[in-house]
Amino acid sequence: MEKVLVPSPPLSGPGGAPSAHEPAAAAGFTIAFCLEGQLRLDDQPALHEAVALARRQPGSRLVVLATRPEDQRLRGPHQRRIEAQALTSLRSRLAAWGIPLLAFPQQTTAAALDEIRPLLAPDRLFQAQQSRLFADWPVAPERFPLVFSDFRRNLERSPEAPLPPPDFTGLGWTGADWPEAWPREWLQSPDPAPVADPQADPYRDPQSDRRSAFPFRGDEPTALARLQHFCGGSDGLRHYKARRNGLVGTEFSSKLSPFLALGSLSVRRIWQVVLEYQARQSVDEGSEWLKQELLWREFFLWSEQRHGAAFHGASGLQNRQPAWIENRELFERWCRADGGHPLIDAQLRELLATGYLSNRGRQWVASHFINSLQLPWIWGARFFEWWLIDAEPALNTGNWAYLAGVGSDPRSFGGSPRRFDLERQVGLYDPGQTHRQRWS
Repeated sequence: MEKVLVPSPPLSGPGGAPSAHEPAAAAGFTIAFCLEGQLRLDDQPALHEAVALARRQPGSRLVVLATRPEDQRLRGPHQRRIEAQALTSLRSRLAAWGIPLLAFPQQTTAAALDEIRPLLAPDRLFQAQQSRLFADWPVAPERFPLVFSDFRRNLERSPEAPLPPPDFTGLGWTGADWPEAWPREWLQSPDPAPVADPQADPYRDPQSDRRSAFPFRGDEPTALARLQHFCGGSDGLRHYKARRNGLVGTEFSSKLSPFLALGSLSVRRIWQVVLEYQARQSVDEGSEWLKQELLWREFFLWSEQRHGAAFHGASGLQNRQPAWIENRELFERWCRADGGHPLIDAQLRELLATGYLSNRGRQWVASHFINSLQLPWIWGARFFEWWLIDAEPALNTGNWAYLAGVGSDPRSFGGSPRRFDLERQVGLYDPGQTHRQRWS
């Protein structure tokens, strides 16, 4: 998406002399591309637009700004850790073309532009868009359904194909162009622990807990390597449906959701790789199930856009107030993984230590929070959004509201929320209590 910047009045001192705050002169035409939380080069349509404009403007220079979208809340500690890794990798790759990356990951684009304006005034601005399968409504907004099955059945278009990274040749800054006055903090690596050992696994996060089910770095090369491993280098995709409710290890599920949430992986790239797998290996249950999970993500993203504030409201899409007790003392103990239920406390200890929790574990924790503790589901949702390494607000709220009986669960329309029998669940998914012992 392109935005034309309205030029500010000239900043001049007495007699027309340049002010001390006048933007540094840069050769040619300056184009800024704002990442808006999408920390990758692959499948960035707005980046292709920016590069195409640069080709039409001789002498153009490209600068990339790492910013967050207006509606994104500040990231929690685990999210910030892998975000720093993604930015470090992205800065290094852009530097190979002489393109600077200025990092303002906790600021909006508007705030970042205000900060850089005394030293750099871009002529054009492009902003990345959140990665989605569909560039426009997959079901018309006036017909958008409340439940997923109707959404999947009534899709009116197919996912778009992903775009490769653009060619940046000739768009970098030369030594003479580079503004010496740019503050060091704009350009320095935010990653406190880069991979220093050449023998170390370049995809492993050196700061991750050794017990973590997501021990990976957050950068785009790691995301693409994980995608290829899961869909081609292992039998993970074939057995995805059967294994996805596991609790321990890296291989029971795809582990692609943190990369999607961070924007270091495109959902359209995942979809394409799955289609290539199906063309090569044939359509199977695992690959179809992963496609369904990607459509669930899409459903929640578009549902949030369709319903606005009601989507995140306590009464949800069903506009009914769930029964709860605002027990803050109990909630604070729960937040410390000290709620008194050994299974739930073990799940929360994993979340606090690593930022990751399995799909099955999330369902257990949310169900117990809502049905047994009877605490406000919106409290639990905000807690998850802060701590989960793969938190995307629409998906997080959509799943909590679903389990609270105010969202898109078809069983809850006129009925009660789903409730998990935890003893039975443990017997099915952790009979040896491997997970509980690991996080005891």
